Amino acid sequence: MKMNIRNIFLKDKRTKIIIFTIIILFGRNIFAQDDFSQGSPYTAFGIGDLQYTGNIRTASMGILGISLFGNNANDINPAGNTKLGFTDISLGFKYTFLNSSNSVTSSKNSNGNVSGVDIGIPLNKDLGWSMNLGFIPISTVNYKISNQVVTPEGVPYTQTYAGGGGVSRINFGMSYTLFKSINLGAEYNYSFGNIKKLVLLDFGNSDITNSYERSENNLSGSYFKGGIILEAGKLINSKLLNDLNFGFFYQSKLNLTSNIDAIYQTILGNDTSQITGGTLVIPSSYGFGFSNKFGKQLIVSGDALIQDWSNYISAGQTQANFGNSYRMGLGFEIIPIDKPDNTFWENLSYRFGGFYQKSYFTVNGTDIIGYGITAGLGIPLNKFNSLDLGISYSVRGKTDNGLIKDQLIKLSAGFNFGELWFIKARTED
Repeated sequence: MKMNIRNIFLKDKRTKIIIFTIIILFGRNIFAQDDFSQGSPYTAFGIGDLQYTGNIRTASMGILGISLFGNNANDINPAGNTKLGFTDISLGFKYTFLNSSNSVTSSKNSNGNVSGVDIGIPLNKDLGWSMNLGFIPISTVNYKISNQVVTPEGVPYTQTYAGGGGVSRINFGMSYTLFKSINLGAEYNYSFGNIKKLVLLDFGNSDITNSYERSENNLSGSYFKGGIILEAGKLINSKLLNDLNFGFFYQSKLNLTSNIDAIYQTILGNDTSQITGGTLVIPSSYGFGFSNKFGKQLIVSGDALIQDWSNYISAGQTQANFGNSYRMGLGFEIIPIDKPDNTFWENLSYRFGGFYQKSYFTVNGTDIIGYGITAGLGIPLNKFNSLDLGISYSVRGKTDNGLIKDQLIKLSAGFNFGELWFIKARTED
């Protein structure tokens, strides 16, 4: 007896995908330029700029996917993985163009990064029993601010504040369906990362010693997430709302162990310090959403996420300018009709939507509001593999009251590798 050549190839292909995934997991900063590249000054607050999802499909719809099923692993609500038809490995990438401006000046920069890796594995499709694994950034820090200053004695110098890094998570979750309409999911997340900060006083004069303080805060901790999606359309007698779903998730607070290493340089010489055993507390969050399929092709979905950052604690202190944050989105997806004579364009999925959000901090007593529009395409390569493309334009902040206005164009791409696992290899004599 010998193994079918096709199955040998599939096993080899699967191994290559797994190796590639591992490379991505540990190569998050493949596009990074340096520790302190220029970005948005708003990333200087707290743990930085929050990254809500790495899923290109839902990001192109302007939503998080709290109530949405599909053949992409759901990285926001583990209950959304009960409908996986086959094993899916999703790799997401993004490239962002940023224009930050105030009432006087503006600056432009760009950067790219991995937006996430998700793996969904259906263990028993009839029971909705699935397992999901993932690697997703939680936040990014990326800023460099320089000012020209003069000492009381009339000596000019350049003052620079800079930061880089962020926090990521690795997750493991399970999902299950009860009574054919109640989908449950639970997830364990391990978070880790580091946030670097630099304060530099550069006199540009060899006769005067420059001074700086550079610190690196190494963070690690864990939290849990639980979710539910109710297929309400199965419980009501309405053809229009036959596919109506309601979703909800809750994420516990995250206690991050904080270890800070710092290096100082002054006119008196160099020094180092280390602070260990502190705790940084990220508050709990929750979200809810709905989705419905109208006819054979149109999917409409909306959701919202809320988090009370007044409960954020760093070095034993809360932050007076931190408060409630929220994100709301509404999206649409036009999916193809499954028929053998579809043209290329008829086989595509078309996505678009928008979002509105309030940041977790205020600046000069003003809320920082953001909003944007999104669009994207889902391109099937074959029955189990596809390519997702997305683009978004968003605005955050304004130039009034001494604030910064960020305008962002984000390009994203996601590769979905799908295979039927746990099927015995065929043999032939």
